[in-house]
Amino acid sequence: MADNSHLILQYQEQSVSTMSKGDQLVLLYDELIKSLKHASILFGQGQDEQAKKRTAKARNIVNYLYAILDDRYGLSAELKRIYSHLLTQIIRANVSGDAKLLDAEIPSLQGLRDAWAQAEKSLRKRSGAKGKERAAL
Repeated sequence: MADNSHLILQYQEQSVSTMSKGDQLVLLYDELIKSLKHASILFGQGQDEQAKKRTAKARNIVNYLYAILDDRYGLSAELKRIYSHLLTQIIRANVSGDAKLLDAEIPSLQGLRDAWAQAEKSLRKRSGAKGKERAAL
């Protein structure tokens, strides 16, 4: 069974490494949202230590998203503000054990995730159309 686990992990790593940057970004948002939802449930059940492990993962993802921002784009300043606010809310939830602080952030993160997914889909569609144009020439 250990061999199968190794193969699954190897497959997952290969899948991520062959994804587009946009798909990787969407995957990060999926993991962030999942971690916050899980932490919220755990805080609600009084399992604060387990919840803090999930918020630690969420913080790592947010810190990474913050670090990869390119300041050449105007959107980066707004995303920095959003990520800073999110980190503050995660810290507040860790201190207070208040799941509502995390729950309040999830809808806006879901909106961002969906926007990135749509942008990636549009980009892929445009790239596909350009490829078809070249093939026709």
